[in-house]
Amino acid sequence: MEQQKFLELLKSIQVLLAADTNGVKAATAELRKTYYPHPEALLWLLQILTSHDAPEVRQQAAVEALRLVPKHWAALPVGQKPAIRDQLLQSTLSEQKAIVRHSSARVIAAIAKIDLEDGEWATLPGLLAEASTSKEVVHREVGIYILFTLLEVAGDMFENKLSDLFTLFGNTIKDPESSEVRINTLLCLSRVAMLIQPEEDPKDLARFVEVLPNMVAVLKGAVDEDDEERVMQAFEVFQTLLGCETALLSSHFKDLLTFMIDLAVNKDIAQESRNQALSFLMQAARYRKMKIQGTKDMGETLTLKCMQIATEITDEDDEDDEVNPHRSALGLLDLLASSLPPRQVIVPLLNVLPSYINNEDPAYRQAGILALGYCVEGAPDFIATQIDSLMPGVMKLLNDPVSGVRNAALTGVARLADDLAEELSKYHAELIPALLKNLDSASVQASTKSEQEKNLKILKASCGALDSVTDGLEKDVMATYLPELIPRLGRLLGHEDLTVKASAAGAMGSIAGSAEDAFLPYFEQTMKALEEYVTIKDSQEELDLRATVCDSMGNMAQAVGGQAFQQYVQPLMQASEEGLHLGHPRLRETSYILWSTLAKVYEEEFTPFLDGVVKGLMESLNQEESDLEVELGEEAQDLLGKEVTVAGKKIKVASASDAPDDLDEMGEDDDEDWDDLEAVTAVAFEKEIAIEVLGDVLSHTRKNFVPYFEKAIETIMGLVEHSYEGVRKTAVGTLWRAYACLWALMEDHTGEKWTPGLPLKSQPSEEVLKLGEVVTTATLSLWEDETDR
Repeated sequence: MEQQKFLELLKSIQVLLAADTNGVKAATAELRKTYYPHPEALLWLLQILTSHDAPEVRQQAAVEALRLVPKHWAALPVGQKPAIRDQLLQSTLSEQKAIVRHSSARVIAAIAKIDLEDGEWATLPGLLAEASTSKEVVHREVGIYILFTLLEVAGDMFENKLSDLFTLFGNTIKDPESSEVRINTLLCLSRVAMLIQPEEDPKDLARFVEVLPNMVAVLKGAVDEDDEERVMQAFEVFQTLLGCETALLSSHFKDLLTFMIDLAVNKDIAQESRNQALSFLMQAARYRKMKIQGTKDMGETLTLKCMQIATEITDEDDEDDEVNPHRSALGLLDLLASSLPPRQVIVPLLNVLPSYINNEDPAYRQAGILALGYCVEGAPDFIATQIDSLMPGVMKLLNDPVSGVRNAALTGVARLADDLAEELSKYHAELIPALLKNLDSASVQASTKSEQEKNLKILKASCGALDSVTDGLEKDVMATYLPELIPRLGRLLGHEDLTVKASAAGAMGSIAGSAEDAFLPYFEQTMKALEEYVTIKDSQEELDLRATVCDSMGNMAQAVGGQAFQQYVQPLMQASEEGLHLGHPRLRETSYILWSTLAKVYEEEFTPFLDGVVKGLMESLNQEESDLEVELGEEAQDLLGKEVTVAGKKIKVASASDAPDDLDEMGEDDDEDWDDLEAVTAVAFEKEIAIEVLGDVLSHTRKNFVPYFEKAIETIMGLVEHSYEGVRKTAVGTLWRAYACLWALMEDHTGEKWTPGLPLKSQPSEEVLKLGEVVTTATLSLWEDETDR
């Protein structure tokens, strides 16, 4: 092997320096095939890391060396290792580029993990302690960071040295010169927290409790300095602490929550810091709800301050905007209402609600009704008892002179109706006219763009409120409103804005579902208005509209019955099968739900579509949920090997120069460290729906589903122990539905019905007995561990 050629290949895989992507991949492939299988490659990389002039080459060498250390370090000549360790540590301490320092620190940690386990490099902890207390700031920064990386990869080696670590970190957390030393110490303490067993060593617990206020001070300092990167690191530490032993935060829990909500309320600091504080409180509400419940006045304090933050809503606020404090505050209210007793959240909210509803400032009126709407899902039973006293205020806001307030009221009504359909239906005589009044006021031509945007919001919110309110009305009541509702919504189906069309289509579906056969006189004209949207696919908004229309048509099919809907089944089924392959998750889900609906409407007449339906559902249930891999450039190399969460999906960060899997002969990275970081993915939610739909289809097509039965059971069995509770629950439920279906088919075949009592008067068939054993085994396998049995 030629060392010079190796160096040239390493240089060429610098993405920022090489415009030829194919060339980069070829160079990477050659390195991995020709050089990386040999220990000399690691030796060369470490030499380059410690001596090359170009920081980008040192950085690339660090990245590649980190991959090779587990494979080749043990094979390097023992006599060379002391010099390598010393050179690596010294070069890291003197490295000027932060990103290279961090990558080099990770290489040191990877080597130390192996060495310390083998009784080697015993001087390293002392050297790091010395560096961490050096008079040189950069040495302190690097020493603490190397300790952090070592705690990350080999934390268990420090379990018996926590006292020494607390002594060191107790000083470095207050470093007077370097915020990096302070933040790196904070990162170290987050790893130390994971090692503490309060019951086994109360002294370590006491030391952690003692240092916690200084940890908070580091977070506050980062917020005050508006250092975005360090703010994010600091908040991540406190999020991590919520997952550690509860005793670690118990003594300071109230103070910590108070600190976080005060940050969230503070308009003088960066919006992202406020969002992060609210995010911490959301996690606390999820995972420490009993502790919050037991902290005097904390539920009320959080509730009232969330309402205060909610008043920051503006007319320019758009439903598609990124996360902001007032939205996060409403989300926290939702969680608090679900997690705490009504006396701690709903009662304080209702006590101040009149002052919000009657406030001269429109922002307070908006905040009040939105807060109520966001809390109803968490405490529907309690709010149901208060609905009579709440409705006058709700009606007042629906008729407010400010469009933003009316928009908020419409949203609030929709949320109330979603969870209190029966209670709100008593007020239909007041509600429906108010909703129509808002719809009509926003249907007129606006004179300015700003007014037009406000009108669009009102139109969509009015449709959303009608969607929810009408869904809870009885058929005879609903029928009386059809002459007023259908023409208005019908006109909106032709609106130029696709989101307005979608809102109107959704409302039309709910109205049809409640009106049942009373909708028949309007059915044909509505279907003609909607059918052009069943196949549109040129943009994301078009696919959104298509998904809503698909859902709405399913409601109409149930309303008017199979005979009236017959002519639309074939094209709708064809469009729904196509919709599975357009890269739009909601369209896939509405396609599945449509199949469920049509199977219920047509039962065994749905059989001609079973091939496509079962194929689509099986493809969904067999989807891989493995981690995504993303590529980032040089500036993100320090994230290598870490995971981030994007849109709820767990992402492992890969080097921009990583070769395709088929070129990598080095083997896969060890993923065991990430086994406990399960995230509920969009795919998991889709599988939950698909399993439920499969149960509906087999239950209603009965004997015609038999050719698909065995494969369906086999697929569902594979999901019984899925990591997501919703999938497990629907899988077990669908297995029992399948058992009931097979039993009913047996009864149809034998002509004998089951009668209670043992012994059985007639023995079940072999197929039923076999399926019963499978279903029972699957159920009992979950019984012990499931909380929702």
